[in-house]
Amino acid sequence: MTRRTRLMILTALYAGQYLAMSPLTALPAILRAEGAPLQQVGAISLVNFMVIAKVLWAPLVDRYGRRPHRHYRTWLAVTQPSIVALLLALAAVDVTGDFALLMTMACLLGALIGTQDIATDGLAVRLVDSDDRGRANAVQVGAGFVGAAVGGAGLLTVVEHAGWSWSVVTLAGVCLLPMAVLPRIAETVRPTSSGAPAAQPGRRAVRALVRRPGVAAWAGVLVPLVWMGIMLPQSLIPPLLVDRGWPLGRIGLLTVLLGGAAGVAGASVTGRLVARLGRGRVLLVGCAVQLVGTAMLLAVAAGARAGVATVAVAVLGLARGALNTVIFTVFMDFCRPATAGTDFTLLSAWGFAVAVAAQSAGPPLAGAVGYGTAVVVAGVVTAAALVWVRALHGREASVSPSGSAEHAVQDAG
Repeated sequence: MTRRTRLMILTALYAGQYLAMSPLTALPAILRAEGAPLQQVGAISLVNFMVIAKVLWAPLVDRYGRRPHRHYRTWLAVTQPSIVALLLALAAVDVTGDFALLMTMACLLGALIGTQDIATDGLAVRLVDSDDRGRANAVQVGAGFVGAAVGGAGLLTVVEHAGWSWSVVTLAGVCLLPMAVLPRIAETVRPTSSGAPAAQPGRRAVRALVRRPGVAAWAGVLVPLVWMGIMLPQSLIPPLLVDRGWPLGRIGLLTVLLGGAAGVAGASVTGRLVARLGRGRVLLVGCAVQLVGTAMLLAVAAGARAGVATVAVAVLGLARGALNTVIFTVFMDFCRPATAGTDFTLLSAWGFAVAVAAQSAGPPLAGAVGYGTAVVVAGVVTAAALVWVRALHGREASVSPSGSAEHAVQDAG
């Protein structure tokens, strides 16, 4: 396949995946607008732990499937229509009258999306050459923002005018579209540079990955700090604006469309800069921009006008797109093609768990101590990430194993 075809396939798959997540991202604002308490608004974010739980079955996705050239494609052919069917069932749920059923079905949706994510990430590692990793991860992050923008803003707008059921049914129809790219996927498993047998999914391969130099400093410390600094302020924006009297449609346009457009811009620029400047330098700049956006959100919490909120959302979106692009690029550096789905999932699981915990704690924290104090906490976390990146600055090996696919692929033995 040509580079353009590979990137087109990844764009469609990641955009569709984030489209399917739209109900999970839109529900906090919908629930708050219906008068739900902040504790319930925060609880809906716990559904994201089902996406994290994919680490438990990621080795199964790597191990079981059809012929190697269509391994991950087979999993995608199962998960995508299953997600559509669950969305149709979710449309019949009363979001305010049966919160327990809503949480249960949302958890099932999260599990299916998590399985699809394992297959898509594994496919990306197999499709993309080392020289194209920056571009591929810019596509991943950018497509995610586009999917979230179309799905999130569209969902909130349709909910406001036609209600929950019609909005989710419409979303289910749109989520069928990415299936059109499946027949064009042709997977290739590249051999290791040493010629040694490729790692096989299982506990031995997991232990080998965890022991690799740089994994603890990267996935264990830096990524959790960065993602917690991103997700905590993001969780505060919808309920903060609702409490300020903003209508749902306007919140969707600001947080999803503007924030998404800024995220796409940040990802696009970063995709070109990663190979040129290095992972460490791009992380340093991204954390600094995130800190600026958090400071602006603090001004919004203190009563600043709508214009400040608009700029804050744009800056935070720009930083989020840039930081996620370089993070996913380094994840791909660490991955081994034969266990790509498991490796990518394991590398992201701990950081994502911390981020989801921060996202879930954001609204209850704001309810207990106020929005201003909650934003300050987010700023402290981002400052800690900035200090950590600065400590690693100039030590590229501590941030990434290598920009080379040959060096990134190691035998599990």
